[in-house]
Amino acid sequence: MHLPESVAVILGVGAIGAETAKLCSAFGMTVIGVDARRLDPPSGITEMHPPEALPEVLPRGDFIISILPETPQTQGMFTADQFRLMKSNAYFINVGRGATVILDDLMTALKKGEIAGAGLDVFEIEPLPPDHALWKTPGVLITPHVGGEGPYVNERRTEVFFENCIRFNQGKPLLNIVDKAQWF
Repeated sequence: MHLPESVAVILGVGAIGAETAKLCSAFGMTVIGVDARRLDPPSGITEMHPPEALPEVLPRGDFIISILPETPQTQGMFTADQFRLMKSNAYFINVGRGATVILDDLMTALKKGEIAGAGLDVFEIEPLPPDHALWKTPGVLITPHVGGEGPYVNERRTEVFFENCIRFNQGKPLLNIVDKAQWF
């Protein structure tokens, strides 16, 4: 697949999704974003859609990249129905949360050739059992839940912590507030 002619659909356009969009766009890919809360497309994204538009958006993607958080709305979001909507030469990549994908449905889609392959960093069951069929499935790349790792992660977390201490003392709004109703 020639990247400059391909389409990446990014589900979950928070900080990580926006950065992923910039990288995909730098390779010349057309990038479509899907997000429940964000309507404005960040740099690199040509279109933004709400989750309700998945039936129209999924068939367009050559790479479906899930960076979704686990929420009541996203648990089990990817089932056989969504995999059947994808192109048979599409690749499904999950670096978000494992609970968003029904593993048995993903396995079925791979076995039937409904999708070409998958790149998986997270799973519905973690750790992925050593006897799980995904380990031996052609076209599947598995990483050990390391998508959140990288250089300077601890330094960036510390910066946010110190910035929030300053903001708290000044009575200013804090950064990265958790919305407990949304689970993130």
